Amino acid sequence: RVPLGTLKDWLRDPISAPPAETPAETPVESDEATLESAHIQTVLHAWRRWSGGFLPFCEHVRDELHVPFGRDLVRRVLEVYGARKTARRPGRSPDEFALRGSFKTYFPGAQWVADGLHVPVVLGGKRFAYNVELHVDPHTGAFVGLSVRDTEDAIAVIESFKDGVATTGAAPLAELLDNRPSNHAPEVVAALGDTLLIRATTERPQNKAHCEGAFGLFSQILPPLVLDTTAPALDVGRAFVGLVANVWARASNHRPRKDRDGRSRVDLYAEVPTPEQIAQARRELRELAERQ
Repeated sequence: RVPLGTLKDWLRDPISAPPAETPAETPVESDEATLESAHIQTVLHAWRRWSGGFLPFCEHVRDELHVPFGRDLVRRVLEVYGARKTARRPGRSPDEFALRGSFKTYFPGAQWVADGLHVPVVLGGKRFAYNVELHVDPHTGAFVGLSVRDTEDAIAVIESFKDGVATTGAAPLAELLDNRPSNHAPEVVAALGDTLLIRATTERPQNKAHCEGAFGLFSQILPPLVLDTTAPALDVGRAFVGLVANVWARASNHRPRKDRDGRSRVDLYAEVPTPEQIAQARRELRELAERQ
């Protein structure tokens, strides 16, 4: 019951006692450690003489100094050795903490929040701008309705609202809109029907935090929307598929994973390995390549 591939490996390279360590193996690890130390010292020495931003420095380290360190590892080296202190994002203000949870929700479909986002598109070298009107259910965070128009107007609100009704099967009890005049036009009120129209608090963007957060996520995954419509149809089709695949990949990278304790692929990839882990991985991968 030995798998055929395993049996072939055994016949090709019979199992034998592992050879005793030879003195020649020790210098390999020592050389690896020495090389890593030399790379670290190179980074530290170059940073002391550097005048400019951190990102260009990382490119300089990789391209000019030929040190195979990524951006996160360079940052970690400089921070550990006290050469550079990483700027941290400021925490939330007391006002934000006080307002957290102040938006009361009831159940799915009790209330929707709507807002628009300006999205630029380049077609055939010409730049156009469109408004993406989005309806969000605050209780679930679900994106229920969507409309794309040239401007943020009453028709955009109506189209997005009707799209939400078609998606969920029913209109909400209430609709929250900001105080843009077009949001409270007579045609909007008529389209809402029995849905209660609520005005957002003036100069309080937290009222529409659900839409703002949704647009923030959308901006993270949205690549530059550029299509050269003057190119052959085959090239236009390829570029269109590239945009769709790009959005899919970015969305997947930011989606939390249950099998990884809710961490996304972006979170996982941001982990910074230690120099020891890098040295071990490089050594084992080299051994694997030689066996293969």
